[in-house]
Amino acid sequence: MRKLIERAFCNGVAVGISLYQRMIISAHERKKPLKIGEDFYYISNGRERLQEVLEKICR
Repeated sequence: MRKLIERAFCNGVAVGISLYQRMIISAHERKKPLKIGEDFYYISNGRERLQEVLEKICR
């Protein structure tokens, strides 16, 4: 019984992580912020970040 409960808990954690990953990826693809609590977060890939840095340097 204990192993069954442990397995169910682990499966629940895995599903929860998967759902949050999907939310993060979806927000990034739509170029929308991810809201956690009262804060907004934007996800950028390496290419986007490099472009921002180069634009700041060139100003």
